[in-house]
Amino acid sequence: MRLIGIVGRAYYNKDNQEIIQTHDAVRRYLNLKDDVVCITLLPTNQECLTNLEPGEDYVDPKLDYILDKCDGFIIPGGTYLYHFDEYVINYAIENDKPLLAICLGFQMLCSMFAKDRNKFEMETRHSDDSHHGRGDEYKHEIVIEEGTKLRSIIGEEKIRVNSVHNDIVDFEMNTLKITAKAPDGVIEAVEHPTKRFIVGLQWHPEYLVDEYSLKILDSFLR
Repeated sequence: MRLIGIVGRAYYNKDNQEIIQTHDAVRRYLNLKDDVVCITLLPTNQECLTNLEPGEDYVDPKLDYILDKCDGFIIPGGTYLYHFDEYVINYAIENDKPLLAICLGFQMLCSMFAKDRNKFEMETRHSDDSHHGRGDEYKHEIVIEEGTKLRSIIGEEKIRVNSVHNDIVDFEMNTLKITAKAPDGVIEAVEHPTKRFIVGLQWHPEYLVDEYSLKILDSFLR
């Protein structure tokens, strides 16, 4: 049995109560496998993420005790970039544990490897609606680079994906290899070239659950 940690996302409910939730599409995606269980990764201190400005949260090192029990991690989509995400990504990289970063998680992974983090800024650049759609519909094609882990997983040069994001990655990065782009040049996937599975995807495989989504899941859990 494998334990996968999903980073929780913080928000206020209609009664102004602080809630940290798990993306249920990600949970269902993982539960396609009988030998996988998942937990929501939460801050281990007294602060709630909603009390803090994005990127200013404090992470208690005792979180390592929980992360050590996990066999892999998913950084899901969301609205804000938090240091909490970065802490989990760093842990996965330093301990060479599988990590799948999706949409906002992909952007967080890329931001950590920005060539100049002092000048790092997410940008919005959409001249049309090609990157705005529903999770369960194909929106555009991507081209996957030959000789990459993603290409070996997918087995195709081009596939169609969904697209439900606003911000894009449009800056130079160190270490990470760009593995796929959309026809308009938007970066759609990256991977860490020296780790067994550190992969970031701008699209949402957990919503499509097509043959390529299942190949990604199988490789992540391998």
